[in-house]
Amino acid sequence: MARLLYIALLSLMWTQVVHAENLTLSYDGTFLGRVKATDLGSPLQITINLDEDLPISTYVMARFQNNTPYHRRPGGEWKYWSETRSDLVDAGFVASDDGTLTFEIIDDAVSLPFLPVVFTVAYTLEDGRLKSGYMVVDQ
Repeated sequence: MARLLYIALLSLMWTQVVHAENLTLSYDGTFLGRVKATDLGSPLQITINLDEDLPISTYVMARFQNNTPYHRRPGGEWKYWSETRSDLVDAGFVASDDGTLTFEIIDDAVSLPFLPVVFTVAYTLEDGRLKSGYMVVDQ
């Protein structure tokens, strides 16, 4: 019974927010994990620890199974992305008082025809450097 409760709690965690106290982004791009689409609900969000960073802009990018790059614009709209950093539009996510930042990745469930998909979250620091991380969602 305790094991079933543990599995249920883990599933509930993944259905709403991917969150861990030590999950941080890096200049080289942190691997944030691989999850199955069937384990995710909607909306999909990921919360990272800022480790005292002060982001000035935030980004969410995706590369779906057709390998076409997209980026998430404010309000949740996905647009084609040229993969040029200057073409990224600030998604507008704001750091919380507790030193974390939650990225809203998708509002709907991930559809199987779009899998696998690699989601990248990133933020720019005041000095212009970019920190990022990515997660893979597959079948």
